[in-house]
Amino acid sequence: MEVVKHGHSHRGTQPDADDEIVLDNLLRAIMDDVWWLVGVTAVVLSLAGLYCLFAKPVYLADALIKIEQADDSSQLLMQLGSVTSAIAPVPTDAEMAIIQSRDVVRPVVKKFKLDLSVEPKQVPIIASLSSAFATPGKPSPAWLGLSSFAWGGELLDVDSVQVPPALEGKKLILTVADSKHFELRDPDGTALLRGEVGYPVSGQGVTILVKQLVARPGTRFSIIRINDVDAVNLFLKDVQVQEQGKLTGLVDVSMENKDPQFAADVTNELAQSYLRQHVQSKQKNAENMLSFLKSEEPRLKADLDKAEMALAHYQTQSGSITAGEEAKVYLAGSVAYEQQISAMRLQLVALQQRFGDDHPMIRATSEQIEQLVDQRDRYENRFRRLPETQVRAVQLERDAKVAAEIYELVLTREQELSVQKAGTGGSAQLVDVALRPGTPIKPKRILILSAALMLGLILGSIVILSRRRLFKGIEDPEEIERMFQLPICGMVPLSEHEAQFTKVSVSGSLRRYPVLAHSNPGDVCVESLRSLRTSLQFALMSASNRIVMLTGPVPGVGKSFLTVNLAVLLANSGKKVLMIDADMRRGSLERYIGGGAANGLAELLAGKIEINAAVRESSIDGLSFVSCGQRPSNPAELLTSTRLVNCLAEFEMNYDVVLIDTPPVLAVTDASLVGEHAGTNFLVMRSGMHRPFEIADAIKRLRVAGIDLKGGSSTACRGMVAMDMVLYITI
Repeated sequence: MEVVKHGHSHRGTQPDADDEIVLDNLLRAIMDDVWWLVGVTAVVLSLAGLYCLFAKPVYLADALIKIEQADDSSQLLMQLGSVTSAIAPVPTDAEMAIIQSRDVVRPVVKKFKLDLSVEPKQVPIIASLSSAFATPGKPSPAWLGLSSFAWGGELLDVDSVQVPPALEGKKLILTVADSKHFELRDPDGTALLRGEVGYPVSGQGVTILVKQLVARPGTRFSIIRINDVDAVNLFLKDVQVQEQGKLTGLVDVSMENKDPQFAADVTNELAQSYLRQHVQSKQKNAENMLSFLKSEEPRLKADLDKAEMALAHYQTQSGSITAGEEAKVYLAGSVAYEQQISAMRLQLVALQQRFGDDHPMIRATSEQIEQLVDQRDRYENRFRRLPETQVRAVQLERDAKVAAEIYELVLTREQELSVQKAGTGGSAQLVDVALRPGTPIKPKRILILSAALMLGLILGSIVILSRRRLFKGIEDPEEIERMFQLPICGMVPLSEHEAQFTKVSVSGSLRRYPVLAHSNPGDVCVESLRSLRTSLQFALMSASNRIVMLTGPVPGVGKSFLTVNLAVLLANSGKKVLMIDADMRRGSLERYIGGGAANGLAELLAGKIEINAAVRESSIDGLSFVSCGQRPSNPAELLTSTRLVNCLAEFEMNYDVVLIDTPPVLAVTDASLVGEHAGTNFLVMRSGMHRPFEIADAIKRLRVAGIDLKGGSSTACRGMVAMDMVLYITI
C-alpha cells in the first residue's frame, strides 16, 4: 500500500546537521509544552513581584573623608632624609584599614547598641499583618489566644546587658510580668533574674538595665548580647570603605540600612570616630617624638660644643689657613654627606624606639646609612692629594657646621612638635557629612524582575525537558516508525474547536457532541483527516475486505473522535459508510450521531434484535450507525459468537466501508476479537501520551492474535509539528 507520511524529512548525518537536529528538537519540545514555560515563568515572576512589593527598602548613606600627606614645616630636615615628623605620610589603603579597625568601630557599636539584639516573639506573617495596623506604645490585643506573642505596638528599650562568656551569642528570654517588672531566663528556661524598669539588676552573672517597657503581661522578647568581635564583624558587613578614584586621598565611607536616618547617623559617627582616633594618634606620636628629641638635645649640644672647640684650637695652633678651590669643593661635599648621615642616624634611633630592631623600616634605614658612608669614603678618597693641613682644617670646619645645623633643626622641630601636640587638627578632614537618603538602593525592582524572567524561562525549559524525559511519551511520528516499523498514515493536530466542545460536554451542558468534519469542515484537523482518508482508501484497495477496525493502546487517545469524523468524510466523498461502536463497555458514539445507546450491537449479537433494527440512519447522507447497545455482562463472549461473523459479512455486502470503533488493546481483548475479521486495522495513538513499552505491547498483542496492522495515526499533535501543518495548509 502507499503510505502518506507527514512531518519532517530526515536530515543529513554531518556534524552541522546533527547539531541543527538537536537544536530543532529542543525548540520543538519547548514549543509543544509552551504553556509549561509560560506557567513556570509566571510563577517565578509572581514570586519576584511579591518580594519587590513586600521587601523593606534599603538605603545607603555615605560620608567623604579627605586624607592629606602629613604637614611637615621642617623642609630642610626632610631634604636631609629625616622622617622624624610626628606623622609620616601614610598610604590611603592603610588609612582605610584604620577606619575599619576595632579601635575605630567599637565605639560606634557601643553607642548605637549594635552589640545587642532585641526582638519580640512574633508569629510569622500573621504578626506582620497585625503590626501594620498597630500604634507604637499601644500594644495590640493577642490574636488566636496567643498572649505570649507580640502583635504590634510593644516598646522595649534595653540600655545595656552584660553576660558571662558562656551566654554571649545565646538567646535570653525576657517575659513581661507587669508594666514595671520583668523576668529574664536563659535558653534552657532557667530563671536568671527578676528586675524593675529603670534600675540595673544583676543575677547569675548577668546585668541588665531596661529603660522602657510597654507590653502586655506575658509577652516575650528575645535578647542576645553579641560578642564584641562578632558585633564589629557584623557591623562591617554593612559598611563599605573605598577610595574615590586612584591616589586621590578621598575616602568614601558608606553604610546600608533599612532605616535611612539610622544609616546617616551611624555613618557620621564612624567618620567622627576615625577623625578622633586620627588626632589622638597624631598627638601621641608628636609627644613621643618630642620626648625623643629633648633626650637627644644635650648630646647634640655637646657634640656641637666639642666640634667648635676643636676647630678653634686647631686654628689657634696652626694659624689662619686659606683654603684653595679644591678644598672648598671638598668641604661642601663632605658637609652634605655628613649632614645626611647624621640625620639618618638620628632617624634610626627614633625608629628603634618606636618599632624595635626587626621592623622593615629599621633595616631599610640601616642600609641607607651604610650606602651613604660608603659614598662619603669614596668621595674623600678623591681629595687625598690635598695638603694635610688643609684636609684637617676642612674636616674640623665640616664637623662644626654639621653639628650646628643638626642642633638647630632639632630645636626647630621641638617647637613644631609642641604646637602639634597642643593642636586638635590632623591631616584628615571630613569633606561631606552623611545626609538622610531619600531614595532606596534596594530592592532593584527592574533588575530583580529581569533576572526573574530569565530564571523563569530557564527553569521552565528545564521542567519541560525533564517532563519529556521522565513522564512524556513519544511525540515524533518518525520515531514510532523507526522503533516499531509501523507506518504513520496520518497526523491529526489538536483542534481548538474540538477542545471547546469537550469542555462544554464535560460540564454537562452539552448532550450531543458536534461532529467537527460536519460543523467546521475548514478546520486544520479536518484537513489532516482527509489525508488519513486518502491513506485508508489506498489501504482498502489491497485489503481482503472493506471492514476497518480502529483501536488504541489505552483509553483517551481520540479513536472515537477519529472514527466519527473519518466516517463523515468518507460519506461526504460519496461512499456508503456504516459506523459500528464495538466498545460495549464504555462506548458513546451515539452522542455524535444522536439517539440512545439501546438496541445496538450488544442486542444484535445476543439475538434480541435483527440487523434492520440495529442499524440507524444519521442526518449525514451515506452514513449509517450501530450503537454499542446496553452494557452487557459478557461483551467478550458476544464478540466470539458466529453471529458477529454473519453480521459483518452482511454489512460488507451493503456498505462500501465498515468502520468499527473498538476498546483499547491493553485494557481488554475486544479489539483482538474484532480485528481478526477486519481487512484493515489501524492503531490510533495520542501524541506524547504513550511510552515506548505501551506501544510495543499493544502491537505485540495484536500481532499475536494474527492481526496485521496496516498503519497508525497520531492524534492531538501540538506545537511545531502542528504548526508546520497549519502553515502548509493555510498559506
